[in-house]
Order: sequence, then C-alpha cells, then structure tokens
Amino acid sequence: MTTDSTAVQPDVVVDELLNDLAQLPDVTGVLLGTQDGLRLAHAGPSMDGKLADRLAAVINGLYSIAHGVDDGEGRVEQVLIRKSSFLLFIMSAGSPPSVVARNAGRDPKKVESVLGVLTNTRADEGAVGFAMVDLIKRMGELLTTEARVGGAPSGDGQ
Repeated sequence: MTTDSTAVQPDVVVDELLNDLAQLPDVTGVLLGTQDGLRLAHAGPSMDGKLADRLAAVINGLYSIAHGVDDGEGRVEQVLIRKSSFLLFIMSAGSPPSVVARNAGRDPKKVESVLGVLTNTRADEGAVGFAMVDLIKRMGELLTTEARVGGAPSGDGQ
C-alpha cells in the first residue's frame, strides 16, 4: 500500500474549517457533534473539551426537540437560542467525514452530525448563519472524491 502525501486528510480539513468559523467576529466556540450527543471536533477561544462535551449533548437535545414541531414540510434548518449573555446557533451538518466519526469512536454509517456555534450577543446573526451553511458545504466538497470519468484504469486494485 502506498501513501499519497497530497491526499486530503479529512480530520485536518475539518479542524481547519472549524477554526476558520471560530475566527469570525464575536464567535467564542464551534462544535461538530453527533446527533446522539457526542463531540466529534471543536474549536474556538472558549471551547475546551469539557464545554464541548456538554454542548454536544445540549445541541443534540435542542435539535431533536426542534424536530418535534416537524410539520412534514422539510427538515429543521436552524435552531437559535438567545440569552442575555450569548447566542447558540444549531444546524444539521449531515454525515460527518468517516475518519472524523471513527476518531470519535462512532460508526460513520450510523451517525449524523450537528454543528453548533456559540457567540457573544454582538454577533451578526446573518453572518454566522451564512458561515455555518458555507462550512457545511465546504466540508462536503473538500472531503468528496470526484468520480473518474473515462480514461485508463487506475491500477491493479492493490
């Protein structure tokens, strides 16, 4: 087996994307968690492992509760919690990259992910929401391998 040093490393890409989002003005933490309440990855100046573990359970619970008001007309797009001291944005992030799920001890075929962003109250809600959607799209695009179209075979399958 050979290693391609130019291959995309999914866990590194996810860390970079979360760090990019954590750099937005007024963002204090970013969390990618599973829909069963476990932390997959986190970033941000105030997001340590203990807070990330707690928020993973919180964002899962809140996202699940939001599904309770489902009217059958599509999935929940965003949940926003506004408190006097912070804002918490929650969105479904689809299936996490397999390596990220495995690193967290999860079965990649059975887990969906939720993205949470914690901000102070001065945050631009529209900018945060846009950046979250962009991160989710970029995560999928950067970690997807293009299908080969035509051309010679890639090798002997080893």
